[in-house]
Amino acid sequence: MIGLPLTILFTIFVFLFFFFQRKRYTFIENSIVYMVMTIITTNVITILTLNLELIKTTENPFLFPAVLLYRNVIIPLLILYLVNAFHTSYTLKRKTLYFILIFTCLNGIEALLIFMDVFKFIKWNYFKAAIVNCAFLFIGLGIAKIVVFVSKRSSN
Repeated sequence: MIGLPLTILFTIFVFLFFFFQRKRYTFIENSIVYMVMTIITTNVITILTLNLELIKTTENPFLFPAVLLYRNVIIPLLILYLVNAFHTSYTLKRKTLYFILIFTCLNGIEALLIFMDVFKFIKWNYFKAAIVNCAFLFIGLGIAKIVVFVSKRSSN
């Protein structure tokens, strides 16, 4: 039963890290990236759980908000943190370090949620989950590039 309080604590930490981070993107650009990533993560996790039945979410109604917080808040905020940190740093070493750090956080939180029985892998494993998390990060970086391109083009 520690799953929900721990997920709330992670959500608060991720939000505070993002809130006090130096941001390159404006509020509207960050909001667009956040909304698109929320839609993508919600669809992917819903398809994996309900349609393909590769992952099973908890049946406990007290733990289900942990699934919602992870899917709708933690993943998109970590992606926003990566996007802003990626574009404020100029060296490849720092960019790689940020990517590995956020990738490790995503996989660690997912492993912790599996340990606390919020998620159960049926026909899924940690390697496939890591690939999906890596895809989320690359998709977030791509969406950020598109948003910047559109905002620069619309200002001209």
